[in-house]
Amino acid sequence: MAELLLAEKLNVNFRSRGETIHAVKDLSFNLRDDEVLGIVGESGSGKSQTVLSIMGLLESNGAASGSATFANKELIGLSPSELNKIRGNEIAMIFQDPMSSLNPYITIGKQMSGVLKRHTKMTNKEIKQKCIEMLHAVGINKPEERLGGYSFELSGGMRQRVMIASALLTNPKLLIADEPTTALDVTVQEKILDLILDVKDRFKMSVIMITHDLGVVARTCDQVLVMKNGELQESGDIESIFYSPKADYTKELLKKSKEINLDDQQKYTQTQDASIKNCLVRSTKAKVCFFLPKKTLFAEENVLTAVNEISMETLDGEVLGIVGESGSGKSTLAKTILGLQKLTSGQIEVFGERLSEVNKKELKEIRKKMQVVFQDPFSSLNPRMTVFEILKEPLDSFFPSMTKESVQKDIEGGLTEVGLTPEYLGRYPHELSGGQCQRVAIARALMPKPQLLICDEAVSALDASIRGEIIELLLKIKSEKKLTMIFIAHDLAVVRKICDRVIVMQSGKVVEQGPTEKVFFEPEKEYTANLLSAVPTPDPKKEKEKHIKRTQTQ
Repeated sequence: MAELLLAEKLNVNFRSRGETIHAVKDLSFNLRDDEVLGIVGESGSGKSQTVLSIMGLLESNGAASGSATFANKELIGLSPSELNKIRGNEIAMIFQDPMSSLNPYITIGKQMSGVLKRHTKMTNKEIKQKCIEMLHAVGINKPEERLGGYSFELSGGMRQRVMIASALLTNPKLLIADEPTTALDVTVQEKILDLILDVKDRFKMSVIMITHDLGVVARTCDQVLVMKNGELQESGDIESIFYSPKADYTKELLKKSKEINLDDQQKYTQTQDASIKNCLVRSTKAKVCFFLPKKTLFAEENVLTAVNEISMETLDGEVLGIVGESGSGKSTLAKTILGLQKLTSGQIEVFGERLSEVNKKELKEIRKKMQVVFQDPFSSLNPRMTVFEILKEPLDSFFPSMTKESVQKDIEGGLTEVGLTPEYLGRYPHELSGGQCQRVAIARALMPKPQLLICDEAVSALDASIRGEIIELLLKIKSEKKLTMIFIAHDLAVVRKICDRVIVMQSGKVVEQGPTEKVFFEPEKEYTANLLSAVPTPDPKKEKEKHIKRTQTQ
């Protein structure tokens, strides 16, 4: 195979507050035609900066040096006008969050056609036909209708399909995928990864896959680069990296990624818990419906049932996991338990009180006992407030008579509990990393000393090592404070590590529930088994077998 991209002694530096930060240090690698190269590493390892420097998309305070030759043309130092002929034409890129990449004010058709108007001389009619063809190629139903729609009308998986379709419009030689499935649940992730491999074969192109998930690498890649702190730790073909790694860091990453490995587990054995536990949350045939707007004046009213007659309970001191695909009703159920969403029918009891029968004053007292940690800490923390003000807010709300000294002591103690020092109290959220922000969000949730903590995708936006730290923190807090937790997640490795029992949801209904180990290793329902098999395993041979099996059944 011919060489498509060759990087030699590539360096990326950033000037910040008088200092020089070396994001990528003397990196050399090559990519051949029709090959998938995986670049693996944790946050801050220089994965994204490597490809952004090749594309000429570094921030204004960044500079690249060294050499990056694409199709015998040197890219480093190329003028913006020359780069624009290559970007989006011969090299295309898809990003982690398609919602941020797609403009919600512009129709999908208009955004896609912009690529062809810039790089081709096609007529408007030809452009429209090409966009429809490409949307159809990536598996979007009724592509003619979707062209006139907007990105906010689509699910996360569908948005990513639109991004892939846009990237393929000019038949690029190289597709760069920067964490394309991190924000998606496991079944949607499986479909998107299969789609990337499918279009790679159909359009005869090479792919650079940037990820922190070794399961994704095992599923998709031929060659692998392992990076840490901007330096190359190890490189080689997929077999050598996974089955005979040389670098300690590669071995550490592989060990972390094997938290969920269904093949190596023993059969589930039931253990009896002699203690009788109180029930903190009980739902009886809970139903939540949303009435959708009518398309025409005399059309029938459409009803979306997000939670469909769910009966479940959460026992004192346990961690209950709720899993399922996007749109299965997990977060709506959590909002209903918190009293943020009204029930259509059925009952929910929290701490022995029926939520439908309590007044505002009583609901405030109940809310003191239950708190929530959200998925994106940057969105859930007020950017205009310091860490001190963020942690003081729940104390002002629930304990208005506290003295200044007590407030200061509680806030400092709460911050220390989550592994941060009091020097962070004067900082704003934008001055903190993702992991630090989530620690502050957890500290805020713990301020009123709740009995129940609801974590709604609390670690989904974090990379592997930070995710591990936050999980350890939650487990430590749970055992020290005797907390009860409801843990909503689509990452099944996290659920297995942290939860005592699991509820599996599909289309608003409970499909299966039971002890975590039993549900994971002896699933009764096909939906649960499919959900588990969709988890990428850090083993290339097993992933190849799974891929062949899937393509045969389709």
